[in-house]
Amino acid sequence: MSAGEGLVLLHGWGTHPVIWEPLLEYLPGARVLPLPGYAGSEATADFGGMVESLADQIDEGSVLVGWSLGALVAMRMAHEYPGKVSHLVLIGSTPCFVNQGSWSNGVDAEVFDQFARSLEAGYADTIRRFLALQAHGSSSVRVVLTQLRRRLLDQPRPPAGVLESGLEILQTVDLRNMVGKLNVPVTLIHGTGDKLAPMAAANWLASAIPDVALHEVHGAGHAPFLSHTEDVAKMIAGAVRG
Repeated sequence: MSAGEGLVLLHGWGTHPVIWEPLLEYLPGARVLPLPGYAGSEATADFGGMVESLADQIDEGSVLVGWSLGALVAMRMAHEYPGKVSHLVLIGSTPCFVNQGSWSNGVDAEVFDQFARSLEAGYADTIRRFLALQAHGSSSVRVVLTQLRRRLLDQPRPPAGVLESGLEILQTVDLRNMVGKLNVPVTLIHGTGDKLAPMAAANWLASAIPDVALHEVHGAGHAPFLSHTEDVAKMIAGAVRG
């Protein structure tokens, strides 16, 4: 059995399945799925539709690896389709990206409001700024940014509406009341310098999820699988082996 067999990887907002290429070198056999609307896949209207569409594409008992928006999708899928998921691996995850009410472990709503406004002005510049935010907090920020830009900016832009609806999901979805009901093992992998999903969010998840292990990646930002690829691959492989 290959190291990645049984793994299904979900990328984040504004990116593309190619983001996983460095990790796949260590986890051969892993399957990468595009979020609906990306990489030529059919778009869906809302968060629930996104989860349903992806659940239809994976086998029973899969190990689901979700990053950023993909982690939100993975958590919701494990809750709604428990037979599909045997283990969750969540990278750069948070139950709620935006600060609101009693929740202060996210980012200010203005961060995503700015991305929404800038999308109207230009796709490429918006994605560059978003990539910079993901790399910020990493001790190897220049290397991470170079990898992100090279892999992503050459990919075709998702159809109209896909990026906008994804931003709305990031701005509005709140899974805090759901995560305590997850009945599968969960592995959290989180960069200590993450500026998009702060470390405080990972600590909160670690306290709220019944069966959970938290791995901190020191010197990493929001994309630790790019800045610390081999380390993250070992964490994922270890989680799968149990």
